[in-house]
Amino acid sequence: MSKLYSYILARDNGGAPCVEGGCLTIAICKPVMRRTAAVGDTIVGISGYKLGKKKRIIFIATITKIVTMKEYGDSPRSDSIYTSEFEMKPNPFHGCANYERDMSGKNVIISTDFIYFGKRNIVVPDNLQGVIPGRGHQSDRNDPFKQTLMNLFVAEKKNGIGKRGDYTDKKTSTC
Repeated sequence: MSKLYSYILARDNGGAPCVEGGCLTIAICKPVMRRTAAVGDTIVGISGYKLGKKKRIIFIATITKIVTMKEYGDSPRSDSIYTSEFEMKPNPFHGCANYERDMSGKNVIISTDFIYFGKRNIVVPDNLQGVIPGRGHQSDRNDPFKQTLMNLFVAEKKNGIGKRGDYTDKKTSTC
């Protein structure tokens, strides 16, 4: 049975998620989720404190493919910040201090079935407040809200899938 993952985006600058060329990818950050999620699971990204107290949905994505960090290493995408030999490439997202955490995720999550709202985000509806996690991510606690979230996703898809808005943060280098 598929799961519904939710997490707070500390930053929304194209690193995680990265939304380019009709795909949404998560290749850095959230290592436990990247290790345990499966094709068919759905992820909802919720705004952090930078967008105010009222939580907002930044993206909803159903996972359509998972690849290893090694397989993703030669990707030209901007979030491919490690080579297939696991060496860090120059990038605007992560410094060397994030290496162990990133590598512990083992996988890269890929979705072609997503809506990325970005700056055109939507407020988390009252009937979905339970998907808002504390630190990290949550999944099992989302079970009672999964159908409601999927109904919202289907309704929003009537306006098309893909990227609707720009990233809410600017890219900044930490290397």
